[in-house]
Amino acid sequence: MIEKIIGKYSTFVTRHPFIVLILVIVVSAFAIQMAGSIETKKSDVKDMLPQDVEAIRTLNIIEDEFGSTNDVFFVVEIDPAYNGSDEVRDIRDPRAIRYMNQLSELALHTDDVVAITGPAQILKNINNGRLPQSLSEVQVLSNKNGLLDSSISRDYTTALVRIRTTDDVDLKNIETELEKILMQVPEPPGIKASLGGTVMEMQVTDRTIQPDMAKTSLYSLVGILAVILFIFRSVKYGFTPLTTIIFGSLWAMGYVGLIGMGLSPQTSGVLSMIMGIGIDFGIQVVTRYRMELQNKNPADAMSVTLNSVIMPMSTTAIAALIGFQAMSLGKLTFLADMGTMMSYGVVASMAAAITVVPALILIFDTIKIKNLKTNTGGI
Repeated sequence: MIEKIIGKYSTFVTRHPFIVLILVIVVSAFAIQMAGSIETKKSDVKDMLPQDVEAIRTLNIIEDEFGSTNDVFFVVEIDPAYNGSDEVRDIRDPRAIRYMNQLSELALHTDDVVAITGPAQILKNINNGRLPQSLSEVQVLSNKNGLLDSSISRDYTTALVRIRTTDDVDLKNIETELEKILMQVPEPPGIKASLGGTVMEMQVTDRTIQPDMAKTSLYSLVGILAVILFIFRSVKYGFTPLTTIIFGSLWAMGYVGLIGMGLSPQTSGVLSMIMGIGIDFGIQVVTRYRMELQNKNPADAMSVTLNSVIMPMSTTAIAALIGFQAMSLGKLTFLADMGTMMSYGVVASMAAAITVVPALILIFDTIKIKNLKTNTGGI
């Protein structure tokens, strides 16, 4: 039964390579649109573990009862430019405290900000709502208790203004708004300020995922192409199996976009792994075809090739799927996502190997034979 289905498929591909290629182009055009809709998922520790883990369950309870645990920081540091100048040289300087108070008041009116904690707020709380007007007054107040120790470094060179955000914070928006605040509020001489915190780390991660994926995928593609060209010593038979991973990766990412799965920092490197595994399918088809072509015409050679390689390729694919799906048996959820994406990649690469590769080879070789006959007839 299976042999008959494979035989009918092989006959269809060898007789209608242009139809197969048109279908491939249509599917690929849709996949490109879907791949463009892939979103980067915010990832933290609780996203990597199942919700029934005690630590994650406790964290969810804390967020439900007391709000988000996401924090952004204004990091304020002393940075004097000239020796002997009147610049701020102690972060407890009233000029620095007033500066941090301005940042805090503006940040508190920003969307997704829940609360602000910093040196200015602490000092006002212990000084009847009034900011100290001199360094000595700050020193006296800070010596009364250790509340400022969590916001000011021991060498008095750095201070933190903690900005607590909602759990569903819009990373791009919060970064843009807080950067505007830093630009709007003039820094006292000898002071510099910047953004930090886990929320900003997530934003930086989001911005680097796409460029990193493009870079690693390009390196993988070039490296694989170099190896194939060296082995086959043919441009045509070198580039043809490469279409397996090009179209296979495209279809896999298109499906990821279609189901709204999204990418995370942990799964961003899956494309390179798909390429490394998927190229084997294309190599099998091209290698067997070249062997059969020695005593057969292109159509017959490809028909025998597909009849011979589809079963072993299917076995390889099934074995890979079992291994990748086994990754979902562990507690780390990102491993399950990675295994699922790689499963899509393996299936898509095999599909490309038995559609794109045969169609392109037959079209190229048929055109070549026709040109040879035309040239011979002209002579």
